[in-house]
This record gives sequence, C-alpha cells and structure tokens, in this order.
Amino acid sequence: QKEARSFLPSDTRFGAEMLYNRMNFTRPLAMFSLTIGILSFFLYCWKMAKQRNSSKKQNSILLAMLGIVFIYLMILIGLRGFIGGHLPMSNGYETMQLMSVCAILLTFLLYRKFEAAISFGYILCGLTLLVSMFGESNPSVTQLMPVLSSPLLSIHVVTIMLSYSLLAFVMLNGITAIILRYTRTDCHEQIIRLQIISHIILYPAVFLMAAGIFIGAIWANVSWGRYWGWDPKEVWALITMLVYAAALHPASLSSFRRPMFFHWFAVIAFLSVLVTYFGVNFIMGGMHSYA
Repeated sequence: QKEARSFLPSDTRFGAEMLYNRMNFTRPLAMFSLTIGILSFFLYCWKMAKQRNSSKKQNSILLAMLGIVFIYLMILIGLRGFIGGHLPMSNGYETMQLMSVCAILLTFLLYRKFEAAISFGYILCGLTLLVSMFGESNPSVTQLMPVLSSPLLSIHVVTIMLSYSLLAFVMLNGITAIILRYTRTDCHEQIIRLQIISHIILYPAVFLMAAGIFIGAIWANVSWGRYWGWDPKEVWALITMLVYAAALHPASLSSFRRPMFFHWFAVIAFLSVLVTYFGVNFIMGGMHSYA
C-alpha cells in the first residue's frame, strides 16, 4: 500500500469484489433454471398435444422467478464490471452470462405472443450459465488486453449474443414442432403457427448477425488494420449468416415453404452457431479464441 497506492483498487472496489465472491452462485442457479425450463417445456408440449390452455397463474409464477434470476444476474454482471473497470464481455464466461441475460429479455418480449418463450428462456439461461463454467469457473477479473479496449466491444458482443439467443429460440421452436409431429396426427395448424413465429424471429436474428459482423469488421480495421482476415471465427460467422439467410427466401427455395422442412432446418442449422462459438474457441483457435 505504501509503494503502489495509486495502482491499487479503491476500498469500494475491494468491498465490491468480496461481495461478488460471496454472492456468486452461478452453478446452482444454472441447474435450477435448466430443471424448471425442461419441466415447463415438456408440460407445454403435453398441453399442446392435449389442446389445453396454460394456466395464467402458472405463467405468472414462472415469469416472476425468471425476473428474480434476471435481477440477480444483472447485479453479478454490474459488480464484475465495477470491479474490473470495464464492461464484462471479454471472455467466454462473461459472454455466456450476457447471453443468458439476453435470453431472459427476449422471453419477456415474446411471451405474450409466444407462450413457449417462457420455458425457452429458462432452458437457454440454464444452458448458457452451465457453458460459462466449462472453461473457467468465474475467471479472475483483470484489465482488458489492448485489442479489446474499444467501445465497439460492447456493441459487437451484445449484437451477436442477441442474434444467437434469437436463433436458439428458433431452434427450440423447431424441436417443439418435431415433438408435436411425432406425437399427434392432427397438429398441422400448430406446426404452421410455430413456423410463422420462427420465420418472424428469424428476420431480426439474421439482421443482428449481419450487423454484428459489420461492426466487427470496422473494429478489426481499427485494431488490426484490415476489415477481413479470414480468421476462423470470421469465416464461420459468415457461413452461419448465409445458412440462415437461405431460410428467408421461400419464394426462390420452395423447400422452405414446407413447415416440417423448415423446422428440421432450424434445428440442424443451429450446429453452425455451435461451431462458430465453441468450435472456434476450443478447437480451431485463431485471433478470436479469447472470446
């Protein structure tokens, strides 16, 4: 303290870090969210198969609990950002926590028109929190590396995470339709409705992905002196965008007019998202492997 007083964090930051470490219960929260999500998802599929309406009281309770999870995660992210002095979006742990928050926000935006969004929100929140602990469970808070010290970091990451969350909703919607298809014979109307919902969600998802790639290219030019360097993550982000963009052209590609083809495509196409995020980070490496 005598020799490095000006470089040490303030007493307030020390206190915030101790509070952060005491209240970080990400693992049990992930298991709780995943359990509630899976149970509510199968209950939703069962009610659709039996053509029964969901209880408003049940949905209200689930939304209230999801709201508590959201507040808790925002407190954790806020504390981590305050401790580090920057927005916590610089590694896999932090971006997965951000994606869980995005999934919850999308749940509250979509649940009135799309009831399954509630269970989808729980499932995505639980999965992303579990994934956040694969590499490093609560990695140490450090200064940003120079290439990440840019205001474009938060814009780029938030845009991409919102896109991934929307695409995950489309994928789970496809799984719902496939379950209905093979458990009921008179479910054609519900499957078409799910296709329409997925198609509507797909437009902002692809737009956000394209915007995220564009912002990333500008950031790459500022940081590395080139817009595009054929880095594995850049290439796979472009592949993912092109794969999903195909589904937006049913007039030219007649196969996408068939509901079940569309739903199977939504499920299989999500593999490109998984390769873009996990395949690049943990297998291929490259200049984006830190994220």
